[in-house]
Amino acid sequence: MEKILGLIDAPFTPFDEQGNVNLDPIPEYAALLARNGLKGVFINGSSGEGYMLTEEERRLLAEAWVKAAPEGFKVIVHVGSTCVRSSNRLARHAEEIGAWGIGAMATPFPRIGRVEELVKYCEEIACGAPSLPFYYYHIPAFNNAYLPMLDFLKAADGRIPNLAGIKYTFESLYEYN
Repeated sequence: MEKILGLIDAPFTPFDEQGNVNLDPIPEYAALLARNGLKGVFINGSSGEGYMLTEEERRLLAEAWVKAAPEGFKVIVHVGSTCVRSSNRLARHAEEIGAWGIGAMATPFPRIGRVEELVKYCEEIACGAPSLPFYYYHIPAFNNAYLPMLDFLKAADGRIPNLAGIKYTFESLYEYN
């Protein structure tokens, strides 16, 4: 899989004054990021409030970002949710619309407490878009999945063929290294 070189932004989701998702600013947003040297976006994650949105809103955002992306600009769609079937559908949708990759954090409910549970959860999501790179989004402060990532990588080896990396959002510099 192609290695990401450069910075990927985690953009906020734009809303209108009534609290509805506002897709209008996305083309200008994508162009601004590209002009400033960023190489892509990771949408619908924690900054993008993906867990607060409906499946339909998440699909529409993904479509808007993919459509607005300048050539070579990577759109990685966070597809994780508390419903693994929903996550799998969102992964399939991301693949169908031409997203560059997908990602998912561990569900905050029900909590994942063992590496094997995390691998199974990610495996069920990643298989929804087998041609796209899958990134596990490690943010245990959000979901209490304080699991060792080296153990996760070892357990996932051979089970998640499209696992491309980890979006690491945790304080352990030792583990990160």
